[in-house]
Amino acid sequence: MDKIGVASPLYIVREDCQRDLPGVLGKLAALGFDGVEFLGLFGCEPAAVRAILDDLGMKAVGDHIGIDVLCDDLEGQLAVYETLGCEYLSVVGIAEEAMPGTAGWDATREKYARAAKAAHARGITLLYHNHDNELLHRVDGGSQLDAILDGIPADDLSFEPDLGWIAIGGGNPLHFLEKYADRCPVLHWKDFYASDCALLGDVHDFLPEKGAAQRGGFAFRPTGYGVMNYPALVPQSLACAPRWIVTDHDLAYENDPYQELKLSLDYVRALLAL
Repeated sequence: MDKIGVASPLYIVREDCQRDLPGVLGKLAALGFDGVEFLGLFGCEPAAVRAILDDLGMKAVGDHIGIDVLCDDLEGQLAVYETLGCEYLSVVGIAEEAMPGTAGWDATREKYARAAKAAHARGITLLYHNHDNELLHRVDGGSQLDAILDGIPADDLSFEPDLGWIAIGGGNPLHFLEKYADRCPVLHWKDFYASDCALLGDVHDFLPEKGAAQRGGFAFRPTGYGVMNYPALVPQSLACAPRWIVTDHDLAYENDPYQELKLSLDYVRALLAL
């Protein structure tokens, strides 16, 4: 198997990126990351960011964009990601009225088909990145996430499973790794602490809060330092033949986010080496 790249998210350091994206990229390269997953370019020019990445020996794994935003300027947006050298693009933001089981679902599928055709022409693969809400919402007795992935052909939409969000939403990460093993080129290994996931509900309702008793003491953690059993998920993760693992981490709270990202990186590298 080819080496699996380990990438850093930019979400956890987004405020620093707003002030100095080149400086952040330099810090992440110094930590040892192979690539980054963007959260927009924070006002920087794509060609300039690509040059910085090339100088640092890093890759742009992808970025996150809403399906409507992408389709509103499809060729223009894709040109940006092609310049960055992205092989992947995580497309999120389906409105509830356009999800499976609604009148807008056919239009959603058409958008993904059109976007995928244009993306493939530029060597870019579209990914669906989940949060917890697609697990909390049900469609025909199953999760909304299953319904999305089952309702859109794999050629039009691959999958970037965020295993932490799946668990937070009450789902089984192993189920999704097994069921969609042939369409998961990028994996998000998020970690967290909670005494009881059943207490959580929608985490987006309390993201800034840490350790609330009514939420099971929830807190985001570096990968490998929470309740996720990643050693047990390694075999099926590897069976997906991923190109990248993103050490996804949303909030460091009072801690240094770069130190936490380094903890995640070292843990993932050590686990993959076993």
